[in-house]
Amino acid sequence: MTTVQAGDRIGERYRLEVELAQGSQGVLWRASDQLAAQAPVVLRWIAAAQPQLQEQVRALWPRLQGVLHPQVPRFGSLIQQDADLWLVREWQEGRTYAELLQARRERQLVFGAGEVLLLLRQLLPVLSVLHSQQLIHGDLTPANLLRRERDGLPVLLDFGLVRGTAVPPDGERLLGVTPGYGPPELVRGDQAEPWMDLFGLGVVGLVLLSGEEPAQLLDPVTLAWRWPAALDDQPQLRAALERLLSPEPSQRFRSAAAALEVLQQVPMPDSTGPVARADRTVVLVPPPAPVLELPPLNPVAPVQPAAAPSARRRQLQREEEAEGRLWPVVLALVVSAVVGTVLGWLLLSRGRVAAPTGESGLQLPSSLPPAEVDQRQQLLNRLRALQIERGWFLRLVDASLLAQYPERGGRLPADSLDDAPLRKVWNQLAEEWLSRVETLPLELRTRLGGFTSGDWRRRQSALVAQGLSPQVVEQLVSASAQGVLPGHASSEIPPEPFRQLWFAAADQALANVRIEAIQSRPGQTSVASAVVDAGGARLFPIRLPGPSRLVLGVNGSPFMQMTVFAADGSVLEARGPLRVVTIERVSRTPVQLLLTNDGLAPAMVTLSLRPDPLPRSASAGSVPAQPGPQPTPPLESCWHPLAGRSPSGADCGHR
Repeated sequence: MTTVQAGDRIGERYRLEVELAQGSQGVLWRASDQLAAQAPVVLRWIAAAQPQLQEQVRALWPRLQGVLHPQVPRFGSLIQQDADLWLVREWQEGRTYAELLQARRERQLVFGAGEVLLLLRQLLPVLSVLHSQQLIHGDLTPANLLRRERDGLPVLLDFGLVRGTAVPPDGERLLGVTPGYGPPELVRGDQAEPWMDLFGLGVVGLVLLSGEEPAQLLDPVTLAWRWPAALDDQPQLRAALERLLSPEPSQRFRSAAAALEVLQQVPMPDSTGPVARADRTVVLVPPPAPVLELPPLNPVAPVQPAAAPSARRRQLQREEEAEGRLWPVVLALVVSAVVGTVLGWLLLSRGRVAAPTGESGLQLPSSLPPAEVDQRQQLLNRLRALQIERGWFLRLVDASLLAQYPERGGRLPADSLDDAPLRKVWNQLAEEWLSRVETLPLELRTRLGGFTSGDWRRRQSALVAQGLSPQVVEQLVSASAQGVLPGHASSEIPPEPFRQLWFAAADQALANVRIEAIQSRPGQTSVASAVVDAGGARLFPIRLPGPSRLVLGVNGSPFMQMTVFAADGSVLEARGPLRVVTIERVSRTPVQLLLTNDGLAPAMVTLSLRPDPLPRSASAGSVPAQPGPQPTPPLESCWHPLAGRSPSGADCGHR
């Protein structure tokens, strides 16, 4: 049997990096495309020992290659290497909903009704496109749904059935049916139909709402679904899920479009964030009262006389003494309860440290409606579970709120939070910031509030030692920080508490930054290409052979911007769209090209550059032209921003 390992090349193009998963349908690998600037891709390896599966894949793959939807990864070519088959698929950065659900289970949280409703509305148009092309997913599960990192949209992974085809009872196809998510008809081998995907989508909704697997939600005797408590106050959403899961053909939706039309009429709940996980209802039956065994009745036994008055007084005295010993215990319990309540309110009502001098010390009002108290408590629980420093995070939300009220002179009185609309704004800001901070790796989240300028300077100095200027490195970090600091396009480091996020972005962006130097030759055109991630940045130092006149052309997505810096960090070409620029004189090297991608998808960029020797001074005299072939047209006349050639069609030799 063929063995593969990290570092192997597939098809002379893809280098295997990390093994992702193994299963009956092959082995999943993450690889890098050596012909596309190391762009990540996904490869599925189907070994020679599975000839039937290889045959099914070859028949299905052309259909999958024809699927063009932003929420479906693009399918590449089939690669036959020896007797093995390799399937190429576009890489999508993000986490599966199974991973998200597991992370929330650990924090005693599940998906809320608003989140699930939004997910259904986002997935049904994708299913409608697949069904229109006679394709069925066939295995809709949280593990096959990925929340894309750059835009938060769900992406369909790993599918492959053709409508109307029968599924073998053993489920051997591109994907096996996950137990509990497929309807009985699909499991037993009936022909694939669109409603089967809708059934799986309904099961996914129940699993995300409850945090439990289908086997725990489905009654093994009656085969009835146990509905999560979150649907008790969402009757319209529950009715839609019942139709998705209905075994009766007359009650099912006719198509994904029909299901979407109904779900669009369901009112969106007030909250679209996670909620506390509701425990399964357990009815506790009190144990039966113990049966007292009475002594047998003796009718001839003499009746005992009443107790003497002195004995009665002694019994009352003992009871009073017992009560006297009990009262100190009761009093101690009451005092401890009061002290514990006061300490709990001091620590949890705001849950923050004292604001430093000069910062706004927003304090929550002493009393809140019960719903808001629960919302704040959930926020504190999420901060604790994510290991985010609470005091810093609350200062971050306070500073964001203050930024929305500049007319108050940068300060907001503590008692102004008694206004319900203002509290609502604070809560919304807290949810937005938490969703951004949650995307950071754990090692960075735990350091928020503790980053120092020294941490940043150490990162910066390592790149400056490679010939980059400090100003350009700051620009690179600011461009990479857009994910956690949206709207911060300045090269200046922001003030606290936002500075902590900038430092975290610097640590993340510069840890694995790829500085790809381009070595140019005098009078020769050099061409290079690279991929710039969505919301990311790339830096290209251009090393020139000496003092030169540089002609530089950059071609790529219209959502990309470019800035050209001199070796000392001064701006040679201001930030703007991709274009052709001519720098008449470059004395020092390297010239630093910074590219940023403001779009929602990775984009390919192509660089074309040519350094020309500086013209001789007039005193040196002119050199007569030599006969011979005509020189290559200048780059300005050849380069076209979209086609890489002149509008007239002249081939410039650098496409």
